[in-house]
Amino acid sequence: MSTLQQESKYHYYAGTTLTVEWFVDEAGKMKAKEYYNALPQDEQDRLDYIVRYLADSPIGTRLPKKLYNLEDAKNKIYAFKPKAHRFFNFMTVGRKVIIVDAFRKHSQQMAKKDLNLLKTAVLARNSYLDRTKEGAYYERIA
Repeated sequence: MSTLQQESKYHYYAGTTLTVEWFVDEAGKMKAKEYYNALPQDEQDRLDYIVRYLADSPIGTRLPKKLYNLEDAKNKIYAFKPKAHRFFNFMTVGRKVIIVDAFRKHSQQMAKKDLNLLKTAVLARNSYLDRTKEGAYYERIA
């Protein structure tokens, strides 16, 4: 289990600059959190380090590309990059980072399988934005 404190089931880390959360789909599942929980402790610790680094950095700080990368410029989907794993995420209002999906990378470049997960991350982002606009996202997961 992570060394980071969780305020609720979807909170990951509240930093000085950003808050990081797990995405909750309409069925109440958190695929990225389930993936994270299945990782060995040292690999969880690596993601914890990257998340803390981002969330506690002043606004405008750029993380090294080897830790955090823009994967889809059009939809502003990023990826935390602990070792061979990727955690797709996006930033939203209220200085929040929402982690939507995760996978083990298959090659140096994104494989077709990984690109499909990126499309899923875009759909999750749109779902989050739609449900928060309707006022239905946080009310249903609280």
